[in-house]
Amino acid sequence: MNDFFIASGRSAAVELGDLQIQVQQFKMHNLDEWFPPALAVKAFLEKKDYSDEIFTQLFSEHGAQTLQLCALATGIKIDVLIERARKDELGFKVLLRTLLDVNEAYFKEPKPRQKVKSGEEQSSWFNAFQFLVSSGHRHDEVMQMTYGAFIAYLKAAQKIYLDDHKLSANVIRAAQHADERGFKKFQAELSKD
Repeated sequence: MNDFFIASGRSAAVELGDLQIQVQQFKMHNLDEWFPPALAVKAFLEKKDYSDEIFTQLFSEHGAQTLQLCALATGIKIDVLIERARKDELGFKVLLRTLLDVNEAYFKEPKPRQKVKSGEEQSSWFNAFQFLVSSGHRHDEVMQMTYGAFIAYLKAAQKIYLDDHKLSANVIRAAQHADERGFKKFQAELSKD
């Protein structure tokens, strides 16, 4: 899915039998509901393709988590999903593939490259929320973001933060090593539009 799909929080339509279903992106406000089952599904699908055989295996090993995710993303009760999956197995696999595609920001997210050192304080979700709030977002906006939009905004805010610090470091270095006239010239270049 592209950035505009993610940023606008759109959904994708799927047919399951005679039902027209909208598959929603996961949102931050109910992270506690979708994250545990999504974690099991993501771990199972790691380094696997999204083939029908893999989906059959996923459903047999993690059926409860898969159904819970489908219910959360579609608003359809689990018992209705079970009934529809029995009648239209292929349609249910299309629903599952769509759920994974719509929420690829989570399911295709790479693992962090660096490990937390022992004794070092772990970063929490509140740290990430506060970082976005300090970057100009409101708390209620952050909580209504889809997971994909949240991650994209967080990466953008981190980039701006790092760029600002690089600029500050360059200004400090220029101030230390330049004569007065050279530094004034440097400042004038920074203030150009």
